[in-house]
Amino acid sequence: MESMKYVITVDGKTFRIDIQRAGRVWVNHRPYDVDFQSLDGQSQYLLLVDHRSYETHVEAIEDDGCRLVVDGRPYQASLQPQGPPRPEDAADQSGHSETGEVCAPLPGVLMAVPVIAGQRVVPGEVVAVLESMKMNLELRSPRGGVVQSVNAAPGKDVSQGEVLVRLEPEG
Repeated sequence: MESMKYVITVDGKTFRIDIQRAGRVWVNHRPYDVDFQSLDGQSQYLLLVDHRSYETHVEAIEDDGCRLVVDGRPYQASLQPQGPPRPEDAADQSGHSETGEVCAPLPGVLMAVPVIAGQRVVPGEVVAVLESMKMNLELRSPRGGVVQSVNAAPGKDVSQGEVLVRLEPEG
């Protein structure tokens, strides 16, 4: 597994997260040994950080993040993937690319594709919804254009960087 990078904002404070092999996680350039396990298959987790355990509950998932409770303390959090982008796509952290491809910014399950080939889209229109880490991410068109192809169907597991929708520029 390559490292996966994120920026997470918790109660207004921003952290840079780099998840590496074998449970090594760097938070703002500081290493931690991390493991987690679902307690109920739903929203309860046991989080182990440097041999210290934290009971964690995801209360609600919203468009802009989630509410969670860690050892009885409530937090508001939002997560943004940070790559690694594919150089040939010049993808930004939201899954957009300068080539008109909308890529999965992180691995997950494709929940919805509300567009079809030949459909006109406007900048910012939702073209795919990806579920990853118990959060739904709306992937939006980086510009106006016409959907050239839809490359994955809802319910499919997708990899980070996988092209989900291709757009042709208008005109």
